[in-house]
Amino acid sequence: MSFSPAPYFTPSRLLPRIVGLLLLAGVIVGCGNDPHPPPLKTKKEDGSPWLVRYGAMNEEARSLDPQVAYDQMSRTILEPVYDTLLEYHPMKTEPYEVVPCLLEAMPERTALPDGGVTYLCRLKKGVFFQDDPCFPGGKGRELVARDVQYAWQRMCDPKVESPVLSTFQASVAGMTEVYEAAKASGAFDYEQPLTGLEVLDSHTFRINLTKPYPQILYWMAMHFTTPVAREAVEYYDGKEHPDGPGGALLLRPEFKWHPVSTGPYRIAKHQPQSSYRLVRNPNYTATTFPTEGWPADKEALLRPLAGKKLPLIDEVQIPIIREQLPAFLMAQQGYLDRSAVGKDAFNSVVTASLDLAPQYKERGVALEKDVTVSTFYISMNTQDKVLGPNKKLRQALSASFNARAWVDIFYNGVAEVALQLISPGIYGFQKDFKNPYGYNLENARRLIAEAGYPNGIDPATDRPLELTLDAVAGDSWQRQTIEFDQRCFEQLGIRIKVVENTFARMLEKEDQGAYQLASGTGWGADYPDPENYYFLFYSKNFPPAGKNISRFKNDEFDRLFEQMATMENGPERLEIVHRMNAIFAEECPVILNFNKAFFVMVQPWAPRTHNNQMLEGGIKYAVTDPVLRDAKRREWNDTPEWPIFLALGVVFAGLGYAVRLNQKRNA
Repeated sequence: MSFSPAPYFTPSRLLPRIVGLLLLAGVIVGCGNDPHPPPLKTKKEDGSPWLVRYGAMNEEARSLDPQVAYDQMSRTILEPVYDTLLEYHPMKTEPYEVVPCLLEAMPERTALPDGGVTYLCRLKKGVFFQDDPCFPGGKGRELVARDVQYAWQRMCDPKVESPVLSTFQASVAGMTEVYEAAKASGAFDYEQPLTGLEVLDSHTFRINLTKPYPQILYWMAMHFTTPVAREAVEYYDGKEHPDGPGGALLLRPEFKWHPVSTGPYRIAKHQPQSSYRLVRNPNYTATTFPTEGWPADKEALLRPLAGKKLPLIDEVQIPIIREQLPAFLMAQQGYLDRSAVGKDAFNSVVTASLDLAPQYKERGVALEKDVTVSTFYISMNTQDKVLGPNKKLRQALSASFNARAWVDIFYNGVAEVALQLISPGIYGFQKDFKNPYGYNLENARRLIAEAGYPNGIDPATDRPLELTLDAVAGDSWQRQTIEFDQRCFEQLGIRIKVVENTFARMLEKEDQGAYQLASGTGWGADYPDPENYYFLFYSKNFPPAGKNISRFKNDEFDRLFEQMATMENGPERLEIVHRMNAIFAEECPVILNFNKAFFVMVQPWAPRTHNNQMLEGGIKYAVTDPVLRDAKRREWNDTPEWPIFLALGVVFAGLGYAVRLNQKRNA
């Protein structure tokens, strides 16, 4: 059987190809560069615009369990999701001020004859947990005092492993006893009352302290003490349950990834390692926008917000962007509402006089300097068999580290070099103090010889001493800082083996003591008091009981800490704080680096509504102007004309080729 060749491009075959080329042209011309998913809604029930805030974080949270989470990334999500008993006033920072949040008034303090102290607390009425399947009928119930006691009991449960337990044990009555009983029995008895937090009625409770501890008010502004629904903890157990259609087994998430709270937002969607999406809690009633306390230059912006129901934004999208430059570029295009000005973008945004570059001023962008209450350092494991017993070696490493150069390179000279553990602005900070083991290479080489390693050589092997430096290497900036650290130490003739970790793995190693040197560690103060810095090096706070990741132990330091921690500010307390600073400097459990400060680019449609760096974002106070944002995005992202001409060229070239080939095959 013979076949005559059929035309390859018949009209029926040519038409789909033309359509395909036209569709391709449409895609090329019409495609946008908005990296965010569409908002959950465009309008509210009343027809007003659905307001969206676009933020970013550079790592995944470690846990969203309020009695456990103790890292900045977790707090970034916890703050808008969970309310606390007290909270920081968003504008008052000199001094910092805590105000009621879930409580209807500040706790009433009573000193007892036996040296103890009590705080009488009353919860606001009419505050409800968010609707959730863990409650009967899926309807959130009212917050009661028993929820506060349950949260404090969880801190005592050995299986929960709350990192602040040891701090509370030192002053809250009964915590040690119930913790030890649970350890002995293998199970915590949640039906047993906690003497340290006594429920008086449905909305009233009393905190019983065995000794004065003024900082308890600051802890009540943190998520460790925030109330938790027992139903939620028991429901979200990470196991399979017949929750599906027809009783099909479905895996419930763990409570640490499914918060159920009374806060202003709930998590609408979480894509691990990728993004969070928060949505406004429609039943939120606990707080309103402050009616006073803002600076005079914010009057026009903030006065119209006074007393308004919170939150002011309907949806918050928070992608995880590990590299600084992509985040900056997204902000430059209008797809983030603010962006820290990192090293790579600094010279294009900030002038030599530390002012905003003219092209950004023309856009209406504001440049603000954030000075965080923090100190960053390189941790040294003082229980390590090499570093621990050799104070001279720790001192030598400290003296080899050029913190001034580090700040100039990685923070463009904006941050301050840290000379002591306590950061500026905190009670006990010594303005004239000089770190005796700050950068001095000559001194460092002398010290390492005295440590038993002349020119960095280990006499036991006749080879350079090798130490391991663990660090998070999530982006190029972090890798550059690690290389800087490595070069500093290797000036001593030693060898540094770098181990790169994820953020979560780094936290695990710190808690386990599975490291020698840990780069990029530090402390953002939980509250503005020297006790909150020095407790990091109190020997009873080894993980998991606390956050003494250096595993530092010094008997005099411990004794002074216990004395200082319960005192009100005054000359005697100040003298103790200064003595502790001297011990810390001499023992070198860390290599001090910097007090964090940086510039932030603030978009014209999302002006700052708070200036308190004790807040981890203050999202519930945030505002946005969607009309201005859309206009600026269009202005900053003009659709170029070249894709149109390219697309038309592709179409006509394709048509011409198809016609010629069709003619050739049918000739």
